[in-house]
Amino acid sequence: MPTFSIILPTLRQPLAEVAVRAILDASAGQSIEIVLVAPFALEHPCVRNVLETERRGNCSAHATGYEASTGDIIVAMSDDHLPLPGWLDGLAKRIEEREKLDFPFLGGMNRPDCPFFGTVYGLYYPYFPVLSRRSAEDVGGWFSRDYRAHFGDPDLAMRVWAMGGRCELLPGDHLLVNRDEDPDSQSDHKTGSLETDYATFLGKYHRAFGGRFPQQFRQINFDYHLSELRDGSFTVRLPPSVHGGRPHDWRG
Repeated sequence: MPTFSIILPTLRQPLAEVAVRAILDASAGQSIEIVLVAPFALEHPCVRNVLETERRGNCSAHATGYEASTGDIIVAMSDDHLPLPGWLDGLAKRIEEREKLDFPFLGGMNRPDCPFFGTVYGLYYPYFPVLSRRSAEDVGGWFSRDYRAHFGDPDLAMRVWAMGGRCELLPGDHLLVNRDEDPDSQSDHKTGSLETDYATFLGKYHRAFGGRFPQQFRQINFDYHLSELRDGSFTVRLPPSVHGGRPHDWRG
């Protein structure tokens, strides 16, 4: 049975405790390790604690968690969401099957209370990415430390697309927003690094993927309704002014 490494960066212990309990309850029958990257530890046989003594942003925390992980499949998690029962059921088989057709392959967790998906340069990217370690190693790892708090997931997706792979929303319902989370308790990295992170993303990908896209953030990073997906993905290489959509809400 493959093991899932669930990477959970967090600074908020009460939310982390709720998330860990929910993950354990929702993952019955699966082999999991929860890689908790935090300034505190939570004791449980399934929790691998990675103490973070200096705050460098969630992208760095995800990278650190990946380096400490041992599982076959890597899953992104955050403390402001909770998994639904059976959220991991069938994912390993689905990823194995998709990798036979498109390698590397990056899947996305579905949130039934959020009927939108994200794109950059007209290409789908998963908000909560899932991929095999084999695919991760093929694209240079997990989240990049080039960013602090934004564009870690689009950057991962762009590396998959650039390698001739595929990004796709996985079937089923996986995550719900934790309505008890207070957005004002988020790290200041979240609100203070958008401009710098965007400049980094633009510098890495605009020349290769920009095409007819202008360089403005709200013309590159767009959300579309789930009804726009085709075979679980989206690959329209046109600016949103041509195709539609709505500007991505980076605060969400």
